Amino acid sequence: MKRLFISICLIITACAEHQNPVPNYPVHINVDLTYRDKELRDVPSSKAFTLKNVNINFEQVGFGGVLVVHAIDDQYYAFDLSCPYEASRTTLVEADENTLTAVCPRCGTKYDIGFGGSGAPNGVSSHYLKRYTVTGSGSQLVVSN
Repeated sequence: MKRLFISICLIITACAEHQNPVPNYPVHINVDLTYRDKELRDVPSSKAFTLKNVNINFEQVGFGGVLVVHAIDDQYYAFDLSCPYEASRTTLVEADENTLTAVCPRCGTKYDIGFGGSGAPNGVSSHYLKRYTVTGSGSQLVVSN
């Protein structure tokens, strides 16, 4: 019983240490690949969704905004635009489609966005970009958490 208790404590502690510092905020974005967001049909491509370019009555953009990526593997991925190292709503990563990375302008960390964010961050941050769920097919996608 004592070993079980210690194991549970270690697991809880380990999970807490790796929790993404970007706070949880609601995310719900309708991506229209036919009209509004047609630039996302290209591979690779990306688009940032912030309060400035969504319908705030129906859509929510997380903590700092949402970066939707059409990656090399022809899959769609979505990430919070806030750099996890800075954890600020005003320090947002900028996508570079040529290198398939998103770069923080403040700390300089480069985040992989080419294959779903699976590559380790390159820089001072030890956390990956916060990832959101992308569902749907055809010309309509929904990004949510």
